[in-house]
Amino acid sequence: MMRRFTCLRSVPCALKCFFILIALLVFIFIKDQRKVQKVTLHDKPRVEVRENTPQIKIDLSKVQKVTLHDKPRVEVRENTPQIKIDLSKVQKEISQSTVKIRETLPMKILPFSQFRYPLDVDLTKLVNDVIENGTTDVKPINVYPFSFLEPMEDICGSSTHKIFLLFMIKSAPGNFARRQSIRETWVNTAYFKADVIRHAFLLARTLNETIKDRIKQEKQQHRDIIEMSFVDSYYNNTFKTIGGINWCVSHCSASEFVMLVDDDMFLATDYLLSYLHGLPKDIIRSLFAGRMWNDFPQRGLQQKWYMSVADYPYNKYPPFLSAGATIMSMEFVKRLQVGIHFTKKFKFDDVFLAIVVHKLGVKPIHHPEIHINRPVSYNDTKFKTVLASHGYGDPKEMMAAWNSHLRILNITSTINK
Repeated sequence: MMRRFTCLRSVPCALKCFFILIALLVFIFIKDQRKVQKVTLHDKPRVEVRENTPQIKIDLSKVQKVTLHDKPRVEVRENTPQIKIDLSKVQKEISQSTVKIRETLPMKILPFSQFRYPLDVDLTKLVNDVIENGTTDVKPINVYPFSFLEPMEDICGSSTHKIFLLFMIKSAPGNFARRQSIRETWVNTAYFKADVIRHAFLLARTLNETIKDRIKQEKQQHRDIIEMSFVDSYYNNTFKTIGGINWCVSHCSASEFVMLVDDDMFLATDYLLSYLHGLPKDIIRSLFAGRMWNDFPQRGLQQKWYMSVADYPYNKYPPFLSAGATIMSMEFVKRLQVGIHFTKKFKFDDVFLAIVVHKLGVKPIHHPEIHINRPVSYNDTKFKTVLASHGYGDPKEMMAAWNSHLRILNITSTINK
C-alpha cells in the first residue's frame, strides 16, 4: 500500500516535469523564430537571413537599386559579399569603354579604285612646278624634322664630279662588322674600274655611349657614315629613307643612279652595273626598280605590319618595292624628294615611297633576280644569276658569298685588274 501510495504521489511530479519540458521546447522554438527576419527592399525581393548564413555585415540603408541610363537594373542583395561601389566612377568607366569601343569599331574598308591620300592634289603637276619654278603656292605637309649630325659633303666629291652609282646603305648603329664586310666586298671600288661608284651608310643616333664612341672612330677612319639626329628604331626607317634621299639630292646630285639597300643584303654589283648600262633612256627618267609586291594591309592588332583602317582605309597597297633593295635614277630621286614634302608620312618606308610613286603616275619595275623573302644561299645553283639577296647579316656569310660570286665570274685574283 505504501508503495502504491508513493507512486501515485509521484504522478503529479512527472506531469510537472513533462509540462516544464514542453514549455522549454516552446521557449527555444520562439527564441529561434525571433532570429529569423524578413528583409524587404522596396517590397521585393524577399530575402531571408538565417543563422547559418555566412556572416556579412550589411548596412541596409545603403542597399539600393542602381540604375545606369535606366538599364540594366542592378539589385544588390543582402547575401552579396561587401563591395564598395563609387557610382560616379562606374559611369565614367562605362563612358570611356563606350568611346574605346567606338574607336575600335571597323570603319568601312574602301576599294583601292577609290584611292586618295593627302595631299589630294595633282602631285605630278605640283612637282613639275616646283622643279621648273623653284616654288609653289601649296603648303608642304611633310617637312623633314631632323638634321645630319655631320653633313659628310665629301663622300661624292664636288657637285660636278660624275658618279655612275651611289649606294645608300641603311644600317643600325651597332652593326660594325656588317658595315666592314660590305666595305670589303660589293662596294669595294678596287673591283670596279670601269664605273665610278660611291657608298654611304645611313645611321640614326644611339643612346649607348660605347657604341657612340665606336661610331665616332669609324666615321673618322672611313668617312662614309651619315648620322641623323633621331634615335634609331624599326619604325623610324621612313625617316632614315627620307633623310638619305634628302642627303643624296643635296650632296651627290651628280650621281646617275642611286640604290637604297639594307646592310644584310648581298649584292652582285657587276650584275647591277650591267643592268643599269642596258636600260633604255626612256626608262631612266622614272626608274624605280626592285622586288615588287602587290600586298594587302595587315589588320590584326598583333601582326608585325598592322595597319589600322583609320590610318589606311583601302583594301590593298599600291604596288611597292621591298625596302631592302630599291634602284632609282637620280633624275627620279629628285622628283621623289619634292613629292615627299607634299605626301602625308606613312610608318612603313616601302609603302610610303610606293604611295608617292603612285601619285606621281610611275609604275615600279620588278626585277626577278632580287630575292627578299627567300634568300638564296651561295651554295645554291640559283646563286649564279642573283643580283641581290636578303639574309646575309652574318659578316662571314657575306664574305663567303662574295668569294663564291668571284669564282662564278672566274676571277682568280681577289681584285679585278
